[in-house]
Amino acid sequence: MQATAQSAALHDAVSASLTFQYLILGFLGLGLVIGVAALGVISARSVVERRQQIGVLRAIGFQARMVQMSFLVESLIVTLVSVVVGSVLGLWVAFNVVQDSAGQPGYENLALVPPWSALAVILGVVVVCSVLATWLPSVRASRVYPATALRYE
Repeated sequence: MQATAQSAALHDAVSASLTFQYLILGFLGLGLVIGVAALGVISARSVVERRQQIGVLRAIGFQARMVQMSFLVESLIVTLVSVVVGSVLGLWVAFNVVQDSAGQPGYENLALVPPWSALAVILGVVVVCSVLATWLPSVRASRVYPATALRYE
């Protein structure tokens, strides 16, 4: 006879599943970082492409702070819509996977219990990082002088 500890046997049985879960979480984090960086690049490009429109706004009386806030609000709206749609779709897919798995023998008591607090923290960090990523392009947009922006090049 050979005795084995229940905790060691359980750890061995679950270790492959945990490794796969950590790999998926790593891909999730990488995707969020790339998404935030892409939003920063899009904002920087938007400032360059809308130089004349920014000049017109400044010429009709928009102050630098108003131009800056308009770019920040625009990126915040894009971020919030993306976060809400992505979260709802992710939870919907997870719910369907759990419901399908619950129909299998041995998994009748399986239920989806999302970690709401962790999800809120992650999404909050993503929103803050996206605003920070678009901060410099919005400052650059606010410093566009109307006379130089309205010159045709």
